[in-house]
Amino acid sequence: MALLLAALLAAEVAGAGENDFLATEGRLSDEDFHRLVACRAPPGGPCALDPIRWPPEVARDLVVGFAPVSSAYPSEMIGRMTAAVDHAIAEINAAGAALRLRRAARGDSPDIVVHLVAIHEGEAIAGTGLSGVDGQTIGAALVTVWWDDAADLSRAAIVLAEDLPGSDVVPVVLEELTQAMGLMTDIRNPYYDDRSVFAEDSNSVTRLGSQDREALRRHYPPETP
Repeated sequence: MALLLAALLAAEVAGAGENDFLATEGRLSDEDFHRLVACRAPPGGPCALDPIRWPPEVARDLVVGFAPVSSAYPSEMIGRMTAAVDHAIAEINAAGAALRLRRAARGDSPDIVVHLVAIHEGEAIAGTGLSGVDGQTIGAALVTVWWDDAADLSRAAIVLAEDLPGSDVVPVVLEELTQAMGLMTDIRNPYYDDRSVFAEDSNSVTRLGSQDREALRRHYPPETP
């Protein structure tokens, strides 16, 4: 699964040795599910992290763009990754949360930047120019988020390895973009292996599960008329 790095004011970084999942058993309540993925709380227990979110004015127009792609990155994977990002955007937008993501247009400065890097799983990332990202060992993918002292997300970066198996592209991209909403903890629990993008031990989920969508709505409550 993807390694999650989180940077506070671009100064503190949650290191690679830290677990980014919690192990549970059976179906969780919607409340426990949301608190686990949002603040690393065990069922019925306290949060281990402060919840972080995109501020409302940004969440309503959250821009996702691609960094320039090296000519060494396989061209067929560029098409797959681009389609997977569009699919993930559509899935998140359809969740019913107070979120609206879109692909960057000319002149936009993306809030979330996707880096397609010409490296293989297990290699050190290079070339993004991001402190705390370059030099990290990548698995299938890596997501990094930055936030301020008000717990408002300010930017995010997603790095995707070039040798990601074709069958994993859609599930991995969907997971990374969903985690970039501030839902940073995965779940190790066989019940969720085919039900949630947050499943630690599975890359089989290509659509947001019902509790994935509910977690997004709880994290970004829909506006009432």
